[in-house]
Amino acid sequence: MPESARRPISADELRRLLGDIDDATCARILETGATEAEVIEARQWLMADDQLGTELERGKRGVVGEVYDILVDLEAPLDET
Repeated sequence: MPESARRPISADELRRLLGDIDDATCARILETGATEAEVIEARQWLMADDQLGTELERGKRGVVGEVYDILVDLEAPLDET
């Protein structure tokens, strides 16, 4: 794997991929050390149907799972009552 493929994503790259995210969420994702590919995969899991795990032949785990959980928190409504 080339060194550039393992380089953690930058805040600018993260915002390019995810749009206008708040600073706290950006910091949480950056703290995971996720690469651009891992953020893309986490976003795919968030937007995917149940078939994705079958197609990838694996589940979301590791850093992808951490980023996925952060993205799920973003999607959750603020008032669930």
